[in-house]
Amino acid sequence: MKLNIKKYMAMVLLVPVIMTGCQSEEANSPQEQDSTDNSYKIGISQLMEHPSLDQSREGFVDRLKELGLDVQIDYVNSQGDVNTVQAIAEKFVKDKVDMIYAIATPPAQAARQATKDTGIPVLFSAVTDPVFSQIVDGLDKIDNVTGLSNKVEPSQILKSVKNLKEEINVIGIIYNIGESNSEIQVKEVTAAAEELGMTVETAGITSANDIPQAINTLEKKIDVLYIVSDNTVASSIQLVANLCIEKKIMTVSIVESQISDGILMVNGLNYYDHGKQAADMAKAILVDKKDIKDVHVEKPTVLNKKVNLNTMEILGLTKDNKAFEGAEFIEQ
Repeated sequence: MKLNIKKYMAMVLLVPVIMTGCQSEEANSPQEQDSTDNSYKIGISQLMEHPSLDQSREGFVDRLKELGLDVQIDYVNSQGDVNTVQAIAEKFVKDKVDMIYAIATPPAQAARQATKDTGIPVLFSAVTDPVFSQIVDGLDKIDNVTGLSNKVEPSQILKSVKNLKEEINVIGIIYNIGESNSEIQVKEVTAAAEELGMTVETAGITSANDIPQAINTLEKKIDVLYIVSDNTVASSIQLVANLCIEKKIMTVSIVESQISDGILMVNGLNYYDHGKQAADMAKAILVDKKDIKDVHVEKPTVLNKKVNLNTMEILGLTKDNKAFEGAEFIEQ
């Protein structure tokens, strides 16, 4: 009998992930309970651990509890290993879950592939461009997959950045060259920057180990480091912030939670609310029996501007800086 090596390796890789990353996060449900009209089993596939993705999961689970849903959660974290996300999705299909909640682009791509012709609905979050990443055919062209985009329009961020100092001409971006999520953001920031008379310098990385060298490469070229929604960068955001403070590089991010890590200014999305919004979509599909084809992809509606006071003072900036208008000042 011939052994399918690819499938064997996928399952071998998955075993330690299940052992370390799988846990029950129940919402008023017994540990062993078959799905009925009033109880549901949801598989959560999360790419890695970092605050944004964790908050997307926590907001989702907490909101399900608030809504009174009887849900058994099967949570598996692939610990950043994209080779295991397909096996995780296939496991959920084999377990006949009622829904898959995929957090980040690779788990969402894998869930779509695994659930074709199964009828299992898939919700995603923390995905910048689900059309570009081939997760959906269009924001309103849904088969069995829908969810939430975390896309933030870069033009409004860059307009604030322009006000930080008299001459802000070059924006720096560090991103994982293997993340399609990041690739599309780099293109959009570059286009927006050109419209405002700025240019973009990038440093591509393949792992968090490349971050110090990437910052060294950009240090003398840029005026501000723009933090896109990149999972590799987010997993080491304190390192990024500390290195930039040390080198007196101003930083701006589109992820709200990164303000507590030392980023100078954020104008971004609250991922806990992002997860809660996804839970409302889950209820519409599972409980209210709304056809998933009519549950279109949603975008963030509110951005929160915050400034880290400690970082601001180290960089020699003051509260009356025009870029900080309307911001909440955080002492972290």
